[in-house]
Amino acid sequence: MGSPQGDSRFRGDPPYREGMRGAAASVPQRADIQSMIDDWATVPAVLRDRHLTVIASNPLARALSPSYLPGVNIARFTFLDAAVFSDQPCWPEVTGQVAAMLRDSLEQHEEDAGFRDIVGELSAKSYDFSEMWALDVRPADTGTANYSHEAVGDFTLSYRQLWVAEDHDDVLMVWRPTDAVSRRALAALSEIVGTPSPY
Repeated sequence: MGSPQGDSRFRGDPPYREGMRGAAASVPQRADIQSMIDDWATVPAVLRDRHLTVIASNPLARALSPSYLPGVNIARFTFLDAAVFSDQPCWPEVTGQVAAMLRDSLEQHEEDAGFRDIVGELSAKSYDFSEMWALDVRPADTGTANYSHEAVGDFTLSYRQLWVAEDHDDVLMVWRPTDAVSRRALAALSEIVGTPSPY
């Protein structure tokens, strides 16, 4: 299985207003990335656009969270749909990271109707978003995230965001286990979704 970090199509540093390719060029590239991450049977992977809307994901990522289903906007999900988890200890870290990701993407690209709609809606409906949006914080390209699955229990994964080199609108997100407990949990989850595990 190939490594996303070693693929020349991806890089860890954001482009910050370099010239962008046309939208038409994104279509075959996105299809190619979808096919590629489907082959990463044991690596959760999500491709998202500039507005934090999921374009593509593989089965293992979709098993981690409903926020990784294609078509779901991660910012809207976090602040509107996932508010039931607001009592969790990691909630401030999660909401801070998602708000920072959205702000960072807006600063990289020209403001458009999509950004205005998302920021306006979340500002009106979520106090947590308004609080986090007021902070001038840069997102982390790497970090850890805690997950809980009814079939495998609690576990922790490290993540990395990789900018798609030929299309600066899109970001590939990948995860890996941080410890033995998390490796076992991810292995069990991969079995549940029907993918073989190397762990």
